[in-house]
Amino acid sequence: MFDDNNDFQKILGSLKFDDTPNPAHREMLRWQMLSVFNKAGQKRNINLENLRRKIMKSPVTKFAAAVAVIVLISLGMYYFKSDASIPNHSNPPRPIATPNGSAGPEMIELDIEYPKPMFDGTKKNIRVPNLKPLPTTSRPPFLAPAGTTNVALGKSVSSSDEEPIFGEIEMITDGDKEGADGSFVELGPLQQHVTIDLEAEHNIYAIFVWHFHKEDRIFFDVVVQVADDPDFITNVRTLFNNDIDNSSGLGVGKNMHYIETYQGNLIDAKGVRARYVRLYSNGNNANDLNHYIEVEVYGIPVEPDAKLIPLDIKLPEPWFSTFPKYKGVPNLEKLSVKPRPPFLAPIGTKNVALGKPVTSTNPLPIIGDLKMITDGKKECTDYSFVELSPGLQSITIDLETIHNIFAILTWHYQRRDRVYFDVIVQVADDPNFIKNVRTLFNNDIDNTAGFGIGKDKHYLETHEGRLVNAKGARVRYVRLYSNGNTVNELNYYTEVEVYGKPVK
Repeated sequence: MFDDNNDFQKILGSLKFDDTPNPAHREMLRWQMLSVFNKAGQKRNINLENLRRKIMKSPVTKFAAAVAVIVLISLGMYYFKSDASIPNHSNPPRPIATPNGSAGPEMIELDIEYPKPMFDGTKKNIRVPNLKPLPTTSRPPFLAPAGTTNVALGKSVSSSDEEPIFGEIEMITDGDKEGADGSFVELGPLQQHVTIDLEAEHNIYAIFVWHFHKEDRIFFDVVVQVADDPDFITNVRTLFNNDIDNSSGLGVGKNMHYIETYQGNLIDAKGVRARYVRLYSNGNNANDLNHYIEVEVYGIPVEPDAKLIPLDIKLPEPWFSTFPKYKGVPNLEKLSVKPRPPFLAPIGTKNVALGKPVTSTNPLPIIGDLKMITDGKKECTDYSFVELSPGLQSITIDLETIHNIFAILTWHYQRRDRVYFDVIVQVADDPNFIKNVRTLFNNDIDNTAGFGIGKDKHYLETHEGRLVNAKGARVRYVRLYSNGNTVNELNYYTEVEVYGKPVK
C-alpha cells in the first residue's frame, strides 16, 4: 500500500498522534478486538484468502485500504489518548434549577440529607401503568435562591385521618426520614390527605415526599397542591398529579407513577407563593393504606411588598341596573350592590395583556376576531365582542415573556345579566399547558371540564367584570375556559386584562 516504510512514517507523523498508552482504554480496545475476532471466527465457511486476492487486485481498493488503515490507526490512537472516550460516571450530574431561566449568582445547591437506602433493586412483577423507570444514578443537585431552607420542619400538620393506624401526624414534619419501623405514619385505606401549614406565605421552590421506602412500593393518585387557605378554596394550584383516571376528582394527572426510594419524590414548585401544602394518596401496590415518613418544603418567607397602590382599572358603562333572582343556578354568589373595593398591587403593575396574541380552541369565531379580546375595548357594544362556538371552549393569551401577575379581569358579555358555566382560569409556563400549570379560579361544580371540582362560585356578569387574584404568579401564558351560559350554549368574550410586571 506504501512504497516504503518512510512514506508510512511521514503520513503517520503528520497526524501528530500522542502514543502514550492508556491502560484502561487499551483493555477496552482489547476486548472489542477479541469480540470482533470471535464473530469473524464463526464464519469459517468463507474463503478469506481468495476473497482478499480478488479485492486487492483493484487499484481503487489499494487506495481505499490505505485510507482505511490511516483512519483506523487515528481512531485507535485517539482511544488510547483520550479519557473522554469512556463515560466518566464519577462526574456529578448536571444540576437542575428553579425558577426557570438563568440561575444567576444567587442560586445555590439545596443541602438535602438523604436517609439510608433500605432495599436494592425492584421486584420484577410490578405492573403499574404509566410507571417511571427507577433512577440508576443519584439525583442531580437542585438549585434554588440563597436562603432557601426546609420551612416545613416542625410545622403543624392536619389530616383527613385524624387518628392514624400507626404513628402521629406531627411525625410528617419532624425531620426523621429513615424508613425503619417507628419512623412512618400509617393512615387509613383509600383516599387520604395531609395538610401542612407553613404559618406564613412563602415562595416555595421544592417539595420532597417520602411515603415509604422500606421496600419498593408505588403509591396511587399522588396529588400535591398549594393554596392560600386551609380549606383549599382560594388560589389552589396543583404541582403534581399522577391520578391517571381522575379517581380523586382533582383532574386527570399528567405525571407518572414512581417507585419509592430513599431519594424521595422531588417536586419543582417553581417559586410558587403559598402558605398551605396538601398531599393526597390512595393506597399503594401492596395494600390500600397510605403512608408518610417525611415531607420537606423548601422555600423563603415572602417579604412584605415595599408599597402597594390601587390598580387603575377603568370600568365600562353599566348596561343594566336591576338584577333578576336566578333560580336553578347552584352555588351562585350573592350579588353585591356596592362597588368592588380597590385592588392593591405593587407600583408599576399594568395591563400586560393589552395587544398580546390570543389563540383559541375555536380559531374561527362565529362573531368577531380573537385579537379583540385584548384590544382594550370593554364597552360590549355591537362588534366589540367575540362569540365562540357551543360547548367547552378556551382562549389562551401569550404575554410573550414571563411576568409576575397580580390580577386577571374578565368581561364575557355584560350587555345582559348572564351566568357563565365552568369558568376556569389557569396559568402555565408553556402554550400547551403542561409545565407548571396552576388553577386560579374554577366554578366547575361537577368536573365537566375535567380539571377537578371547582370551589369558586357562579357569578352574574356585570360591568365590573370578574377579578381573579393571581397572587403574583410567575407565568407567561393565561388560559380561560367557559361552557355556555344561562341564555344559550355559546361562549362570549368582550375583554381580558392581565395586570402584572415583567420579570427582570
